[in-house]
Amino acid sequence: MYTHIERIYNTVGRNLGLRDYSNNINSWTEWAFEAELLIGSRDTFEEREFTYTSTGAQATGTITFSANPSNGDKISVNGVDLIFIDTSGGSGTNITGLSNAQPHQVIIGGSLSVTLTALVSSLNGTVVSSSIPAQTTPGLNFTESLEGYSFVGSGGNTLTITKDAIGFDGNNFTLSSDNANAECSGSHLTGGKGIFLNQQLRLPDNMVRVLGVRAGTGDSSFRHSELLKPMAVHKERVGKDALDTQQRALRYYIQGNRLNIQHDQITEITVVCSTYPVDDRGYPMIKDSHTTAVAQYIMWQHKNIDYINGRLSMYVVKDLEKRWYFLCGKARGDDNMPTAEELRQIGKIWNTMVPVKSTRGLLDL
Repeated sequence: MYTHIERIYNTVGRNLGLRDYSNNINSWTEWAFEAELLIGSRDTFEEREFTYTSTGAQATGTITFSANPSNGDKISVNGVDLIFIDTSGGSGTNITGLSNAQPHQVIIGGSLSVTLTALVSSLNGTVVSSSIPAQTTPGLNFTESLEGYSFVGSGGNTLTITKDAIGFDGNNFTLSSDNANAECSGSHLTGGKGIFLNQQLRLPDNMVRVLGVRAGTGDSSFRHSELLKPMAVHKERVGKDALDTQQRALRYYIQGNRLNIQHDQITEITVVCSTYPVDDRGYPMIKDSHTTAVAQYIMWQHKNIDYINGRLSMYVVKDLEKRWYFLCGKARGDDNMPTAEELRQIGKIWNTMVPVKSTRGLLDL
């Protein structure tokens, strides 16, 4: 699990006695990323795949309703909780603590299609027609979470969500439901692909390093679909047909944030990268077990500026540095410590390596 970086900001601001830390956010964000790189344990970053084609593709997903939502049912789109409320009783408050002024509500209509229309209208920020129950806040104002996405109702029971722009950024959009009558197509939008033109593609902004490249789709007619690691020597031909005379071996190299591929017969490329998770604004998310260490690193670097300018004693900076190294080592240890299940597996492997004799010979463990 990951923690939003604003929690780190609040912790650092509190510990340093800063009531307004807005002027420090840019440098604190850079230091937070530096701290995660320095911790560098196996759980610090995520391994993800990014697919590119000549045309690219938009990320999309659906939420399908099998029946009209009930009072208090909830769905979540990219972290925004939408609660369905029944106001047919006239009281306007049929859920404890929830009134018609609740901005995350969608009023349940007389049928599923009517409710879906109200939901789509609210998500798109449009005023509903007279045939739809009036929403107290037409248009949900969540510019950071929902901006850049289109919401369409289809078939009277399906909400389709599509990223407006082509690319794989939309694959980060989350979907969830606690309503048994609302089924999500997945935990995230899927199908977003980047553009691959002139044998070159732009690597993801949150990439730490490239782990490998895979050429072609899952089509069995492709000669090469395995992962080609950066330092691997690839000698096989790449193409749709083993007899294709224009096949040639796959080669690629990285230059800045671009990956250049020396092959003109490939229509789809998948890049496997180690990445750090980011929020909708592109700010890094911090692993839960790293929050204290990252906050300590930011405080150390922040106070180091005062020391360089002669406004702070050396022993204070040294204490902050010493504390950082301790917390950095602790974060690494917590991440790399095997789980209970992993320890059991290690024990089983070890036991199979130690021969156990019986009166009838060796026992097979």
